[in-house]
Amino acid sequence: MNSGSAARDLIYGNIDAIMANAQKLRAREVVSIDILLTDDFMQSNTNLSTAQELFALAGAEEINEQTVELIPDELWNEIIETHTGFSNWDEMFTKASQSYVRSQLLAGVEVPSSLS
Repeated sequence: MNSGSAARDLIYGNIDAIMANAQKLRAREVVSIDILLTDDFMQSNTNLSTAQELFALAGAEEINEQTVELIPDELWNEIIETHTGFSNWDEMFTKASQSYVRSQLLAGVEVPSSLS
């Protein structure tokens, strides 16, 4: 079975759980940066262990949207490019958001390692 049909089978076999998870996700209006930048995300996509380490490189103590806005874009993007596989913050934020949505939609669904 190829990965396309395996993914389709996973979705069809768990459609009720995925739909319930989608409703919960839809009800959540805002997801903060500290929720998006999980330790797993950071360890998989950066040479750092935590978001706290990333923000500390910019001299920030708090992980939130306001802090990101206060960090000069040039400095922040330089830190992102140096310590991650991303070329800028927007790219990293987008990937973190996608990872979050995927994890929330598939919460409680056993995903085979071939599809992870």
